[in-house]
Amino acid sequence: MTGVRERGMTLLEVLMTLAVLSLGVFSSAALQVRTLQMTEEALRASQAALSTYSDSDRQRAPVR
Repeated sequence: MTGVRERGMTLLEVLMTLAVLSLGVFSSAALQVRTLQMTEEALRASQAALSTYSDSDRQRAPVR
């Protein structure tokens, strides 16, 4: 049977494609979680700096 072409994908090709896609999805989810953690950390650092500036301004204010 020469000249006969097979069409479609093999099960191995489908499994490899799913593995690569799932790796990409999980990596994206992990990156999103890390981004949220870093955003929270930055918020806490900003609040701490603002609190420090506020305290130092109160100490320099003249007492009445």
